[in-house]
Amino acid sequence: MRYNLNFIYNNWLVITVALSFIIIFFSFFSVNTPSKIQYTDKYLHTVAYLFLSFSASLRKPTNYILIFSYFSFFGLAIELIQPYFDRYFELFDILANSIGILLAITFADFLRKYYSY
Repeated sequence: MRYNLNFIYNNWLVITVALSFIIIFFSFFSVNTPSKIQYTDKYLHTVAYLFLSFSASLRKPTNYILIFSYFSFFGLAIELIQPYFDRYFELFDILANSIGILLAITFADFLRKYYSY
């Protein structure tokens, strides 16, 4: 686990940029797969933004407000642009993104306090 956290800590910018591009790709291009789980899209938004903001939260713990603001704005910008790509703006997507960011910040803070890497 120590190696994994050190890798994330040392490569946080590369990880964040790569995940940003992946999220942008899947946000603008439809991948319609039927799901029996209700609100699957919202769970995916939460998990995607949790992973997206985790590395920055682990690396820059003093900037939690800036991290939350940046990734929230990133998600909002994507939601505002989506209608131009035959997708829909959804307020609950923004809420799911925010929950994912808050979970990432909380989890990163917990790891920094209780696990020395």
